[in-house]
Amino acid sequence: MSSVSTSSPTAPAPAASAPVPARTTPGYPAYGREFFQPRSAVWWVFCVLVALGAPGVTLAVAQSFTAAKDSLLTIAPIFLITLALFAVIVLWADPYRARRGWILVVATVFGITVPTWLGIHANGHLGSITAKLLPSGMGADWGAAVSGPTSEEFGKMLGVVMIMLIASHTLRRPMHGLLVGAFVGLGFQIFENVSYAANSAPSNANDDLTGAFGVTLLRSAIGISSHWLYSAIVGVGVAFLLGRTVQRLSLVQRIAGFVGFFALGWGLHFWWNSPSPQAAAAVLMLVKILVALTCFILVARLAWRQEREFLSRADGELRQSPQARGVAVDLADPAVTSAAGTRRQRKQGLKEARKRGGRALKKSVKKARRVYLDALQAWGRRGTGVDELPTVS
Repeated sequence: MSSVSTSSPTAPAPAASAPVPARTTPGYPAYGREFFQPRSAVWWVFCVLVALGAPGVTLAVAQSFTAAKDSLLTIAPIFLITLALFAVIVLWADPYRARRGWILVVATVFGITVPTWLGIHANGHLGSITAKLLPSGMGADWGAAVSGPTSEEFGKMLGVVMIMLIASHTLRRPMHGLLVGAFVGLGFQIFENVSYAANSAPSNANDDLTGAFGVTLLRSAIGISSHWLYSAIVGVGVAFLLGRTVQRLSLVQRIAGFVGFFALGWGLHFWWNSPSPQAAAAVLMLVKILVALTCFILVARLAWRQEREFLSRADGELRQSPQARGVAVDLADPAVTSAAGTRRQRKQGLKEARKRGGRALKKSVKKARRVYLDALQAWGRRGTGVDELPTVS
């Protein structure tokens, strides 16, 4: 096949990456499924935690939810729209299609249940400890800033660690940690919004709906820099801790990376919950949102660089494999292969496609790019029995 153009990823040395162990390896579960791993102790711990967390959190919020059920049903579309909107934002931050649909659903379910359940029980105790340790009068102001990030980020991180361990043969890079973390946080965030709406419903003097509607709109608007963002950053740290990076890192580097990313996610959450002067509350809220988004973009750029390096290796290896003949795109077309490049290269590739064939060709190239990226991602899963490329002899 033709060599890659300058706008496509460069081929690496043959020894750049090692194949994933095949599912026929003795002792390795040959299920052909990504998350269903009943031979894994971690899988059972995950299932038990969700099985306990779901009824636990249901019982904890049953009274407030029941009292405000009519208002919650009325504003339910807002919750669904918010969930869909932030899911789209997270997937937009995945231009190289590293996403694993079923895994992200599982992550959302975990976020709704376990960290919420843990937070309900832990936040009060942590707030009491904070009040005792801080000078008189400061505990009430700073309790939420300490307790919220500590219990909630730990609970969400726990889910990311378990999911990354259970699906260890397909979740291999920082981008996977970012996506899993974001959807764990998104599940937590949406359920928290519903809880705040239920608790705020009786607070309005006019009617329950007004109280629930107002807090829901506010939390939906500021949710652009909320739990999904903190957990996405922590998720990248988990990927580093587990060695899920393209380059091999020493144990010290892995631990340092995890500590740094966790501290960043925790710190942004702490800053958000910290008290602000009433006169400057709105301005500080905007500053906090902008700082959080900036931090997320910087972390995402690091994950993107890792993803491009992986795609570059996968492209070079796939081209030398007979399976390349089963990929239904032209691997010599730079407009297509630039999909694995930088944002500038991707835009330039589409621009050149439109020059050559107008909107019709541009649309066709966009579709071919998805096929190309999915093929490279599937190449990285070879030997796992999960969404692999078909064998071509």
